[in-house]
Amino acid sequence: MMLTAAALIAAILAAAPCVSAPIQQPEPSAAGVAPTEAFTSKLAAAADYSAEHSGRAVLVMHAGRVVFERYDHGWNADRPHPLASGTKSFTGVLAMFAVQDGLLTLDEKACDTITEWKTDPLKSQITIRHLLTLSSGLDPSDAELGGRGGGKLLGEGAANRAKRLERENKPQADDVFAGAIAAPMLSKPGEKFRYGPSHFYAFGELLERKLRATESITQKTVLDYMHARLFDPIGLKVAWFGKDSAGHPNLPGGCLLTAREWIKFGEFVRLNGSWPQADGSSKQLLKPDLLAECFKPSATNKSYGLTWWLRNAEAGGEGATSIADSGRAADGKDEAPAERKSLRDRLADRLRERELNRQNRPMTAPGGKKVTVHMAAGLGKQRLYILPEYDLVVVRFAEATRAGQSFDDREFLKPIVEALAPTTPKPQPVEPHR
Repeated sequence: MMLTAAALIAAILAAAPCVSAPIQQPEPSAAGVAPTEAFTSKLAAAADYSAEHSGRAVLVMHAGRVVFERYDHGWNADRPHPLASGTKSFTGVLAMFAVQDGLLTLDEKACDTITEWKTDPLKSQITIRHLLTLSSGLDPSDAELGGRGGGKLLGEGAANRAKRLERENKPQADDVFAGAIAAPMLSKPGEKFRYGPSHFYAFGELLERKLRATESITQKTVLDYMHARLFDPIGLKVAWFGKDSAGHPNLPGGCLLTAREWIKFGEFVRLNGSWPQADGSSKQLLKPDLLAECFKPSATNKSYGLTWWLRNAEAGGEGATSIADSGRAADGKDEAPAERKSLRDRLADRLRERELNRQNRPMTAPGGKKVTVHMAAGLGKQRLYILPEYDLVVVRFAEATRAGQSFDDREFLKPIVEALAPTTPKPQPVEPHR
């Protein structure tokens, strides 16, 4: 089960670290900026800020070249790190591969495949888009389906979260896909954004049923399909992908990668679904217009697309919800009427709302121009950032600590963007926000 996986992972990592494939090193002509002392000092300032907030790794790639890499607090380049909920963003891209392969459409009814939902008046209205934008109405089911491991690798924050889930005294599902299918509804589909694992597991079951019913595709499991369509074509080496007792992958939070491997995924996104080949050519793996679907603000949360967090001109403001990488947005407490909440809970809600408003402010470049940021995010402030206008991809790893909770994405990215200020942001061939 996922409960015991963390201890096994820790033993594996202690015995033999996973060595990443080498990444091309800085070349000023290719990167578009010369790595001068001033340039490097700006990136070092970002790494210093990260380290002050329990950061373990910062890796910066510009225009396809690594221009900065640093590890702190005992971490190193060859040691895989839990992505936590940063794992979630693989699912949105995988879904668009499935659209490209003709397996599904975003707005088809999920009950056409998950036939158990056909007779349910609410579940029968869930679309695949609802699942991928976390607005299906399903109970997030954090207690039964949320991963409880990771304490030894992520630190005190993950350990405290595991204890919270254990205190709820609900047995963890041996088959998380089945558990998601059986999860109760809390609201109408498309009505409310709720962060949690059930949406991802329900989509996993739907995709596997689609794969089993399709003769033209040889892969019959979600993880095999993910390797064939995404990981293998870009040479991404997965150190670990947790599974439940039934063999289903932990899609919301079970992947471990080195920084050098995770940044390959970000580079694939930056390149609009294409990937460089050995002969110098580029192969289009996923159509740009399909990939762009992942970065359109969703109806129930303008700061969230299809499994990706968004920072851009359209995100933030009324109706937006910030990064819920602590899992608190899925604990169900927001269902209680305000008059029934304790003073402590109301104060906590007010403080959380203030933090949401602060976090949702868009990123700006020197001169005040708003900067588009696509982001995969996980517990402990794990981050994969793509800034397409600046040809920039950044990975950040960190321990989940109380001190790290005050980490701010804008403060971290600010010196990196300033370092690239001489580089004129380029127009994008595919506009991701329409």
